[in-house]
Amino acid sequence: MNQLARWSGRRGLRAGLVPAVLALAVALALAAFGVTRGTRAVGGSDSSCYALMAEAFGTGQWQPSSRLVEAAPWPDASRTLAPGGFIPSPVRSDAASPVCAPGYAVLMAPLFAVGGPDGVFAATPMAAFVLVWCAFVLAHRLAGGLAGVAAAVLTASSPIVLFQVVQPMNDIATAALWMAALALMSRPVACGVVVGLAILVRPNLAPLAFLVAACAWRPDRGLRGTAVLMAAAVPGVAAWLWLNHVLYGSIAGSGYGEVGELFSLSHAGANLSNYGSALYQTQTVFPLVALAAPFVLTGEARRLAIGLLAFAGAAAAVYLLYRPYPEWWYLRFLIPALVATLVVACSVAAQAADRARMRGVAAIGTVVLALMGVQTAGARDVLALQGLEGRYRETAALVDQRLPANAVLLTVWQSGSVRYHAGREAVLWDSLDPAWLDRAVEWLTAEGQTPYILVERREEAEFRDRFRGHSALGALDWPPRFNIGGQARIFDPADRARYLAGEAYATENSRRGR
Repeated sequence: MNQLARWSGRRGLRAGLVPAVLALAVALALAAFGVTRGTRAVGGSDSSCYALMAEAFGTGQWQPSSRLVEAAPWPDASRTLAPGGFIPSPVRSDAASPVCAPGYAVLMAPLFAVGGPDGVFAATPMAAFVLVWCAFVLAHRLAGGLAGVAAAVLTASSPIVLFQVVQPMNDIATAALWMAALALMSRPVACGVVVGLAILVRPNLAPLAFLVAACAWRPDRGLRGTAVLMAAAVPGVAAWLWLNHVLYGSIAGSGYGEVGELFSLSHAGANLSNYGSALYQTQTVFPLVALAAPFVLTGEARRLAIGLLAFAGAAAAVYLLYRPYPEWWYLRFLIPALVATLVVACSVAAQAADRARMRGVAAIGTVVLALMGVQTAGARDVLALQGLEGRYRETAALVDQRLPANAVLLTVWQSGSVRYHAGREAVLWDSLDPAWLDRAVEWLTAEGQTPYILVERREEAEFRDRFRGHSALGALDWPPRFNIGGQARIFDPADRARYLAGEAYATENSRRGR
């Protein structure tokens, strides 16, 4: 009898470990995907904002600065010298303040300090591991191992999660922090600290703290546990307010603009349509299974599931009021809501399968949904992102290796990449007074700088239109010095006079390395 009990105990232990091992493997796989397929490039305004702020924090500064701002003679010089993702600093005349919330850069800064510029690209894969593991923990708590593994698998195979895990942006970290807070609800201090970090990383989701506190509330602890949780969140909130003061001159400051322009009830209709169609196309209708939780789950599991649904609804409601974007990848804003919903949906499905003795069907369904998610992600260029974004890194490498150390690039879309990867100043031509292009080039040359014009091919028509009738250089009517994979070109303004005088020179074509 004792031997049978020992055998049963070992069998139960193994049965409990198997789901955890499977979930761990899934979390590691997603993190590995983020590392191996990551763009490792600072490109558009968002990634530029996070990476350049991480560089500033990691090198003991508060914000990026420009040595040219105070001397440049053209109008609104501070705006033209603020790279993509930044605005002129309200507190320093020679610096730029981030449009994005600076909290994610705070978390990336130690990675920059330890690993240099490439170190920051580890942040998103690390957050992805946490996100998947916390989805497992929450679903396991609701309905056991099958639910936990299903939640881990469907989180990791979600098209929007796969799309964002390869990019140096804060969407995965935001979701990971909120899911971690929910997974740590039984530990008020740890939960509160993570809530504070989540608010620091994305402040507009701060109201979710009240939903987490509501989910964490226990009758036996009364209000004491809630008070401890909220107190533990205070340092993160204080850090956010203090950074606002340092970067914008006010604890209520931000780089996003007026709240009334960003959030409005008038946006709800467009967002319902955009998000609804994108969710259906990428996630199928499976998340709707979560709505059955009050009828399928019981006891504490039912209470927690309802709390998670309320959390998901609140997170989604914030972005229903936010400025609409039609592109499907803006589902990235809803990742916290999506993962919470998947956790509940997987729990409902697993519980129903248990009652119907169809656990095998539930497991097969999880695999099918995961394969569909991966296929959908592939069809939406997830696997192509490394190559598509690689042009930023390639262009910056060319600038770093082939252009002089005093090069200044007149550029827009690649302003962040040349600052971060090549350490060169950038002048945003789309903020430059059209009458000042030629004079800006002349002034830079007189100041001992070597100006170049860097435009992506899709920008060239806009460049010519902006400066037509105001500038000889604006015509871009001479061959570029470099052609980077047919996607970006670098023009040397000094070549124009030589070309028009009949001097021939070759354009150097750089083939894409990825």
